[in-house]
Amino acid sequence: MTLIAVTSMHNYKDHRSSLSDNYIEALELAGGIPVILPPSLSPEASVQALKKMDGLLLSGGPDLSPLYFGQQPQPHLRSIDALRDQQEIALIKAAREQGMPIFAICRGIQVLNAVLGGTITQHIDETLPGAIQHSQKAPQWHRHHHITIKSETMLASILGEGTIGVNSYHHQVVDKVAPGLMVSAVAPDGLVEAVECASPWTLAVQWHPEMMWRRHGEFLRLFEAFVTACGGGDNEYAS
Repeated sequence: MTLIAVTSMHNYKDHRSSLSDNYIEALELAGGIPVILPPSLSPEASVQALKKMDGLLLSGGPDLSPLYFGQQPQPHLRSIDALRDQQEIALIKAAREQGMPIFAICRGIQVLNAVLGGTITQHIDETLPGAIQHSQKAPQWHRHHHITIKSETMLASILGEGTIGVNSYHHQVVDKVAPGLMVSAVAPDGLVEAVECASPWTLAVQWHPEMMWRRHGEFLRLFEAFVTACGGGDNEYAS
C-alpha cells in the first residue's frame, strides 16, 4: 500500500478544502492511495502525517506569496493562500529531510523552487517579443503549446525526449532555478516547464498532466513513475 500525501485548495469564504478528482483517480490508477492534506491542517500536524506517507504530491493552485522568495508583491499578483503557503513549505522541507519522492504540478513547481532557494517571475509579460500564451482559453485537456524535453533526464525517460504538446494555466513561472534542481523541459519562448532531481526523486512540471491523461494517456506515466519511486507499482518509467 503506497500512501501519497496530496495538498489541496482552500476556500476561506466557505471554510472548505477541495481537490480535483483528476489527481485522485490518476494516483489510484498508477497504484497509489492519495491522502488529502487540507491547508487548514496546521504545518506541524501536516508534517506528522507526512511521516506515515511514501510520497508527496504538490497540486496546482493560487500564487505563492513573493515574500517567500525575497520579493515584494507586484501589481499582477493574484490570490494568495497563506495557510497553504505555510503548510506546503513545511511539507517540502520535511519531505526533503526524509528523502521522500516529490511530484509537483503547476503551483507546485513554483513553491518547490522557492523553498529550495530559487525565485519566481510573478507575472509573465506575454507582450514581449517571442512570448507565447501560457494561460489558455481552451478545454483543459487541450495541447495548447509545445515544450522541448531535454535528453538524458528523468522526464525524457518517462515521456521521451524532444517535443510534446501540453496544456497551460499559469501566469507565474520559475525564474532562477534552485540549487540542486536541473531544468528538464522548456517552452518555445524559453520559459521553464519542468525541473527535476534524481536523489531524492523529484519531478516538477508547469503544466497540468492530471487534466490530460484521460485523452492523452502518456501523461499517466508521470503518476506511474512517481508511485514507483515511492515504492509502489512496477513500471519502466521510474529511474
